[in-house]
Amino acid sequence: MAENKKVFAPGMLRNLNKQVQSGGVELPQVQETQPQAEVLEQNPTVTEKETPNTLDGWLEQYTGVKEQGQAIWIPSDVKKKLEHIRVNASRNIPLRSLAAAMIMSYITEHEEEIKEL
Repeated sequence: MAENKKVFAPGMLRNLNKQVQSGGVELPQVQETQPQAEVLEQNPTVTEKETPNTLDGWLEQYTGVKEQGQAIWIPSDVKKKLEHIRVNASRNIPLRSLAAAMIMSYITEHEEEIKEL
């Protein structure tokens, strides 16, 4: 085990909680953090990401993203259509980037319909 890592037995947390409630342990004060808008105003080099309005904009945003997030399963006929689009494209487009860009493009174009679901 790591030398700096404390190991808590099940009863230790219960005892610590009792000590806190009785006033025997003083907890550190939580520092207030600034809202994101204020941080952006103070640091002009940080810019908010623009929301793309086109499929190409979404493709650019999602190409090269390494995270996978939660897996979403799609039917094989949908994947075949995506593969067909990808193969016939004039440039090399990763399949995940294409799917993410198409989904986000649809969501932004049909916000009102989605809210009514």
